[in-house]
Amino acid sequence: MEKRLLVRMAGLLFIAVAMFALVACNSEETVKYQAEEDGILITLTYTAEDDKVVKQVSESEIEYRALGVATKEEAEELLAPLAEDYQNVDGLTHEIDYQDDKVVEKVTVDYNEADASEIAELEGSMFEGDPSEGISLEKSIELIESQGFKKVE
Repeated sequence: MEKRLLVRMAGLLFIAVAMFALVACNSEETVKYQAEEDGILITLTYTAEDDKVVKQVSESEIEYRALGVATKEEAEELLAPLAEDYQNVDGLTHEIDYQDDKVVEKVTVDYNEADASEIAELEGSMFEGDPSEGISLEKSIELIESQGFKKVE
């Protein structure tokens, strides 16, 4: 009876170790970076499995003066073409809120659904290399750090 219990426990331990190995191979990591300059605050959040970015969220707060406009209506008119380009893109959601003194914009890209090459063509995108090969978290971090972004804990 004790032998059976020992064999069963060894089997359960093996399954637990195998599950850990699978989780370790597909480890998910989320990092957040931020930059602020002249009335613009941008926060970028990347979620990656191993080095492959699977989701990216960009949150921007832009004071109207930084856009060269004074009112909500002027900001809407200025940003309307950009907002229109971001509509109906698979895997991308775009939200924009015109407040009294600034615009708050959130762009979320789910790379499991989105075509990275299509995303790369959108205004405001920054890519190095061929986006159809996937987005490298390491290279993304190098790129945004070169643009002055700092890691947020």
